[in-house]
Amino acid sequence: MRRLAVTAATALLTAATLTGCGVLDKATDTPTPTGGAAAAASSVPTPTSTPTKSAAAVNLPDICTLLTKADVNRLTGQRVTLMTNEGGATSGARYCQWQLSSGQLDVTVNIETRDQFDVQNKDAKQVDGIGEAAYSLAGHLYVYAGGKVVDVYATSASTDAANLKVEQRTAEAVLPKLA
Repeated sequence: MRRLAVTAATALLTAATLTGCGVLDKATDTPTPTGGAAAAASSVPTPTSTPTKSAAAVNLPDICTLLTKADVNRLTGQRVTLMTNEGGATSGARYCQWQLSSGQLDVTVNIETRDQFDVQNKDAKQVDGIGEAAYSLAGHLYVYAGGKVVDVYATSASTDAANLKVEQRTAEAVLPKLA
């Protein structure tokens, strides 16, 4: 039931923003191997887009390995209590979530073209100074850089503006590791 509800919520958010968002699948505190067997075992549909290169050629890394618990603690000002490593069902999408002592931090990376990224919801607010282009919508920060979209969602701070700052710092920490 939970998987169905999460899948439906993800599909709705994806349709609203035209950028993919990850889906929770497993809960562990250590990174879980991703790749062929793990991806094939997942029956959760993952939003896809037409990549700028073939998805197999891009090989996005496991997002949970890009930030240590210490990095997440520093970025959010909260303590990591649990890490959920869904890994992504395709080589063109990866996802990781950190439950915090107060709130959570989610990072999703998808492969998209700039034209796909530029199709935005009319309520999106442009964010300057990060990536090639960025916008905020529904509590998420979406950043386009080099054929990839980093979607960061934070609920660790007390205000939306403070959460956006956490999201920006997180995106700035992840982007160089995707190049």
